Amino acid sequence: MTVRIGVLGTSWWVDSMYLPALVAHQGAEITGICGRDPGRAQARAEQWDLDWWSVDTDEFLDPDRLDAVVVATTDDTHEPFTLAAIERGLHVLCEKPTALTAVGAQRMADAAAAAERITLVPFTYRYMPTSQYVKRLIDEGFVGRPFQLGMRYHAGFARNGEYSWRFDADGAGSGVLGDLGPHWLHVARWLLGEVTHIGATTGRMVDRDPRPDGSEYERANDHAQMTVRFENGAIGSLLVSAVCHEGTEFGQTHHIDLHGEDGTIHSFNDWSTVQTVHGLRADEAGPAPLLPIPDDIWGSSRRDRVPDTYKDVFRVEQRMIGEWIDAVAAGVPCDPDLAEGARVQRLVEAAQTSAAGDGGLIDVTV
Repeated sequence: MTVRIGVLGTSWWVDSMYLPALVAHQGAEITGICGRDPGRAQARAEQWDLDWWSVDTDEFLDPDRLDAVVVATTDDTHEPFTLAAIERGLHVLCEKPTALTAVGAQRMADAAAAAERITLVPFTYRYMPTSQYVKRLIDEGFVGRPFQLGMRYHAGFARNGEYSWRFDADGAGSGVLGDLGPHWLHVARWLLGEVTHIGATTGRMVDRDPRPDGSEYERANDHAQMTVRFENGAIGSLLVSAVCHEGTEFGQTHHIDLHGEDGTIHSFNDWSTVQTVHGLRADEAGPAPLLPIPDDIWGSSRRDRVPDTYKDVFRVEQRMIGEWIDAVAAGVPCDPDLAEGARVQRLVEAAQTSAAGDGGLIDVTV
């Protein structure tokens, strides 16, 4: 079965992430692309040799032409576009955050479940080889009962103070907490299980320019520190920041440190040339030795430059996007779906509430 897919959005992210992966998948047919700006939409269509482009979302979400749609537009449009697509019987890949509120995200998940639509939320970092190997080691019992999880996401794209929709509270919702935070919250849950409590402290370190039209807006946070407690008793510290200078090719670094009863794991990705996992059993003396990532996790992905690994994971190995296409063709569920997106958004919203108060832990089981 060939899955006919439409793409909502014309950004650089659509161009670098979705269109290459969709073109590379033998079971996918990109039917068309839709965007707000007609010149940009037409240019993307011509660039990728697509016959159909549109600026009318209502016209574009046509079940006679499409089986599924990628929603990669601004954060404030994810919910209405996804709900419209589901109502018309389309399967949906929706960018995170799936909605600006937990209520909205749950509404999307409920609509997809009721309509039996196959959905995916692209939490991309869980698919990287370092993350995959950390998950395997945990599942194989390397650390035993987990005690402490530390995760740091250092990025520097907000240091220049230019206007960005990411930090415009009207369109993005919650700044870096809602932009990078969902990635780390999902990976944390994927690694160690359900989160029962969350607290957060956020801040704005860089003065942000007005909108291009000169109008003012509420500036959202550019760094956040979250504390979580897991159902299994472990605790976690999750840092996400867009004001950290790292000087690497992608301007970001990822760090995961996990300590447990039986062992310790350290994962580091500098987003240039280093993507390593080190581990140490509780009865061994340090420092933690390198644990080579197994070949079956790497697959055919290039290993020398992290940007190339990232491209290959999605374009060659067909992880995430390809798995969603395969699931749509087979009529089976896909993970992580809109239900996971809603769970993560509930955590983001609770973290926002905590940050607006004293930063204390909030029970998210009630």
